[in-house]
Amino acid sequence: MNSKVIIYALCALVSIGLGAWLIYASIRSPSKPPLQVDASADSPTPTDSATLADTIQLTAEELKAAGIRTQTVKRQTLQLTRTLPARFKYDDARHVSVRTPSEGVLETVLVKSGDSVVVGQPLATIRSPALGDARSRILSSETNLTLAEKSLQWEADIQVGVEQLIGLIRAAVPVGLIKETLRGKTLGNLGGQLLTQYSKSELANKIARSLDSVGESGAISGRVVQERLSQQQQAQAELEASIEQTRFQTKQSMDRAAAVVEAAKRDVQIAQHSLSTLLGSTANFNDGLDVSPNAQDLSMLTIRAPITGTVERRVFSATERVTPQSELFVIADTSTLWVEADLRSRDWEAITVANGDTVMVATPSVDAPPQPAIVYAIGREANPASGAIPLIAKISNLEGRYRPGLFARVTAPTTAIDEAIAIPESALVDLDGREAVFVERYEGFQAVAVEVGQRSDGRVEIRNGLEVGQSVVIAGAFTLKSELLLEGEE
Repeated sequence: MNSKVIIYALCALVSIGLGAWLIYASIRSPSKPPLQVDASADSPTPTDSATLADTIQLTAEELKAAGIRTQTVKRQTLQLTRTLPARFKYDDARHVSVRTPSEGVLETVLVKSGDSVVVGQPLATIRSPALGDARSRILSSETNLTLAEKSLQWEADIQVGVEQLIGLIRAAVPVGLIKETLRGKTLGNLGGQLLTQYSKSELANKIARSLDSVGESGAISGRVVQERLSQQQQAQAELEASIEQTRFQTKQSMDRAAAVVEAAKRDVQIAQHSLSTLLGSTANFNDGLDVSPNAQDLSMLTIRAPITGTVERRVFSATERVTPQSELFVIADTSTLWVEADLRSRDWEAITVANGDTVMVATPSVDAPPQPAIVYAIGREANPASGAIPLIAKISNLEGRYRPGLFARVTAPTTAIDEAIAIPESALVDLDGREAVFVERYEGFQAVAVEVGQRSDGRVEIRNGLEVGQSVVIAGAFTLKSELLLEGEE
């Protein structure tokens, strides 16, 4: 009896143990083999159950919904780049600090920050006694120059008239006819004296001619005739001397008048230079050397916009006193800006750009894709604090999306990898901690592990795992990864 009980108990224990083992085995046993990522470049055979399990097949509707796009793998040149920190700055050629030329008081301020202005537009008016003195000197010197030029013209007219008179005298034209011929001509005192001397000489000649006939008849002694002939010769000599003296004196007078004119011109230039120096840079685009719109108010100066742009900053208000070179306004044309990047020593040899090359600029402050900029200059002097030299590029800002001072990133080219297999970074997915892509196979898509190399401008070099001619998924890879993970959980 006891033996039977023991046998029954042993059988029960065996049955319970066997059942527990079966339950444990069923829990430990997977429903299907684990997912595999094909890390080889060899194409699998359709009968390989592990490979078939990794192949994702989608219907046409699912492909459309997932936005699957593929690209044929090929070798190409991969241009490597480097991203540099940068800041937007004003274009120096389109950015002007308008300063006061001398000490004075602001009478009016006509614009405020944010106003758009055009070149030549009045910005403010300033009253400065120093400007009044400089302009007064210009007026005085210009008046002296005008008088000197009139004197020179007078002497020139006298010289012309005297030369005509001498020509008529040489031709022995009678005095009366000479006066009639030279009526309205300018002769001056010297010309009048010469004409008087010619009249005396002509009278002496008449007397001498009349004495010739009388002397032959014996009515007048020979001594008297000789005296009259001597007087004739003396009058002729005096006439010749007077002609030479008149020519010399008229030439001297004209030379002196010309010298006075040149001196007056120099005085005007010196006065203008003094005013130009006082005005400084404002002389180029303000009232300049013009004495004043109102000659009665020589101390008033109108400050005008040197360029077309926007008033970025206004410093003073009306009635405030300003000193020489006080900054009144900052005006800038921001349709074009500079982007100044820091080119550090480790990048000096790597980055291969020159003036006129294109770089790409992006900024986190603006929701826009990277924009091209043209390299304007590469600095030579390193910043002592950072050890960087500036790389300056010009960028269009017609839409006004950028502002000076904003942080930016400049992407500049370095070296290039020739004959590289490169695909968009969007094709990469992470599978179990490994970089992989999906390639098109057997009317489906299969995950393939790849070895990644250099990355540049949204593209990545594939050193191993892909072959030329394969079709790789470049859009929708995340959807395929999700499908693959879901199949692995079933």
